[in-house]
Amino acid sequence: MLRLLRVPPVEWVRRAQRIPLTSALLSDRDLAELGRRLEQDASFRRDFDADPVAAAEAAGLHEIAVRLQRELRELVALAEELASDDARRAELVASLGDENAPVAGAKPLLELLAVGSDVEAHVLDKPGADESLLLLLLTSPAVADELRAAVRPRSG
Repeated sequence: MLRLLRVPPVEWVRRAQRIPLTSALLSDRDLAELGRRLEQDASFRRDFDADPVAAAEAAGLHEIAVRLQRELRELVALAEELASDDARRAELVASLGDENAPVAGAKPLLELLAVGSDVEAHVLDKPGADESLLLLLLTSPAVADELRAAVRPRSG
């Protein structure tokens, strides 16, 4: 019987993946704690720059780590999708800079990634915890490296 079912459209799958696994939403307190640690703890900042998800997990910020992982997957998928258009790829590459330069700015990069995406555009229209988490994520050089890899032209 299952083989008779049609494959769901890719967009349905993406939307389902955006549904939180738990009913708990990102709390302002958790986000404030993440921001405080990034500002005041140089060791945590270095760990976050190298791997935001692992740093949050190691710091006991489990809900934040889960959200960071989900948001990172979504950002990479969105970057790959946008990179299918040469002009958009060029914009992303310019925003990301090269490996030796930091990202020009998290907010402009987030706005560029949000173009053409209803969910992300909605997040930008209503600043809050979601946008703040994405902006913190985009400050990580490791995330910039993942996005650079996602927009790199594929050979073959």
